[in-house]
Amino acid sequence: MTDLMWSSEIYESIQDAKTVSAEPQTDARELRNTLGNFATGVTVLTYQSGDSFYGVTVNSFTSVSMDPPLVLVSLTRKSRALTYLLERPFAINVLGDAQLQTALQFAGKPQDGYPIEWITNDGAPRISGSLAHFQCTPWAGYDGGDHILVLGRVLSFGQQDATKPLVFYRGRWSALATDEDEG
Repeated sequence: MTDLMWSSEIYESIQDAKTVSAEPQTDARELRNTLGNFATGVTVLTYQSGDSFYGVTVNSFTSVSMDPPLVLVSLTRKSRALTYLLERPFAINVLGDAQLQTALQFAGKPQDGYPIEWITNDGAPRISGSLAHFQCTPWAGYDGGDHILVLGRVLSFGQQDATKPLVFYRGRWSALATDEDEG
């Protein structure tokens, strides 16, 4: 790893940095609606407890580091999955556009008669047919206000190149537009 160098021509020194003193907007619904303008992919975090497999739908997921390989997910403090994800291996399943029922199933909206096909041969259980997956072990958890930021160290990963992502935008599920959609 290399040392990070800051150019004084580009960045102001920390002593000279100014804090914005404007009053924060307090309308949580309006903030949520505004944040919804950023389209996100949809993931399901999966893990095992005892003989059972569990998951939770999450759209707050990002890469953090290549060395070591780290990813981050953000979970509400109320999430039952939180305790498990900080103490055992988990998988992050990036859902494809044909997996809306899977997203709903793990978002607390059970899809009666909708089977989940599990893959269990390489760490934490993961969902068959996902666009991509990351097998992780817990690295760290950080305070994020009403959420906990969970960093996972990536042990293995894979993808399906022919699958398109499931997208969440402005409170609705969608698929990614392609150049072919414009013609």
